[in-house]
Amino acid sequence: MEENYNYTEYNEEKNRIPWVRVLISFLILIIIVVIALLLLRSCGKPSLRNDLIEAAKEYYELYPDQLPSETGECFIVTLRELEQEGLIKVSDYETCDKDNTYVNVCYLESKTYHYSAILECEAEDTNYGMWQDGTESDIDKNSDIRFQFLGEEMNSGTKYFYPNDLTDINQVKEYYASIPSSGYSGQEDEQTGWKWYTEKTVNNYWNNGAYSSTQPSGYTIKGSSTTATKYTTEKPSNASYREIEEVTLYRTRKVAYPLTYVCSNPNNPNDVIVSDSPCSGTHSFPEAITFTCNGKDQVEVTDEQINNRDFPPCGDWSGWTTKACTTSFTGGISCQTAEGYKYTDTMWKWYRKDEVRSYYPSGASSADDEKTYYISSPTSGAIKDEATAATVHKYYKLEEGTTGENSFEEWLPVTDGYVELEEMLAAFRKLGYEVYNLGDVNKLTEIRYDYKMQYRNLEE
Repeated sequence: MEENYNYTEYNEEKNRIPWVRVLISFLILIIIVVIALLLLRSCGKPSLRNDLIEAAKEYYELYPDQLPSETGECFIVTLRELEQEGLIKVSDYETCDKDNTYVNVCYLESKTYHYSAILECEAEDTNYGMWQDGTESDIDKNSDIRFQFLGEEMNSGTKYFYPNDLTDINQVKEYYASIPSSGYSGQEDEQTGWKWYTEKTVNNYWNNGAYSSTQPSGYTIKGSSTTATKYTTEKPSNASYREIEEVTLYRTRKVAYPLTYVCSNPNNPNDVIVSDSPCSGTHSFPEAITFTCNGKDQVEVTDEQINNRDFPPCGDWSGWTTKACTTSFTGGISCQTAEGYKYTDTMWKWYRKDEVRSYYPSGASSADDEKTYYISSPTSGAIKDEATAATVHKYYKLEEGTTGENSFEEWLPVTDGYVELEEMLAAFRKLGYEVYNLGDVNKLTEIRYDYKMQYRNLEE
């Protein structure tokens, strides 16, 4: 019984194995068919990029006058234009932007045309690398190219170099790091230049030459001297520079004085006059006196003040002096005296010796205040300031149309470096030239342009 069971199990296993193999083989066959279909579909799928370029070539066969004709010119034809001409299968480009999908055609130095396609589509896109400068030898059929332009205008006249308006550049020694004066914007002869200075010893006076009895900090040398005399009622302190003397001091101040006198006749009280002089003669009796400080306005004075000769003050006391004074009733002067001191101080202009720089040619003491550079010593004994090294030029103004021994012709750029074609043309038009393409520029002798080619390649 054992042997029969084993035999039956073996036969069942043998019968089951062919079905597994059949299933695996079937799955493999399906995979092969799918791959084959994908490959066939891929082989039959159109290249949107190549088809777009071919359509563009057909377009320019229909309209050859729209091809660029000047080296460096590039024109584009859009997907929309190609569809309108019936040159493209619309269904292949359903996912494309009709205006941002286009073909760029440029006219090269070799007198040939280069076509490149730019696709903005869901089904197929063009991915280019970075722009770089190059020549025709750098590009291939899949490269995208463009041109940059530098426009120039012919200028003629005479150059007058700053600062002396010399016309011979070889006689000009002055260089500048920037435009030195309005109108002098032209530049030539690029060099490395420096500011130069001479050194001298000068007397540096304290406080702009003021006098002082005591030595200011840092100023050790006595210059010219002078004296100052003062007066005081308090004894001053002793000092080496001071002489003290005991004296009698006087001071004055302005006080009220008589303005008018009202005088009557002692023999006839009704006989009264007003006088600007004291009462005397027939009218000797003083009825009243008016007082003033300024000769016109009356000041109130009491009888007691009059009797004591203590009249109201009209100002402050003067300083003390040794000049004697007296009180004057009619003059309005009050005099005061006191015992005090006269002292005389000797003072000096203190200074120190300094080494200072004088930058050539302005004489400025600071390099920041000097704008002129030289490439060699401009004067005897001049010293180069190494810290001021800069890239410098000789600057000139141009008087156009003038002729003479030093008149010239030169081409000057109309833009700041290389720019797009339309920017260059706009710069020319701003100068008065009616140019709208490279052909217009090439017809004129007063302007010209240079160009450089740039390219970028498809990224994998």
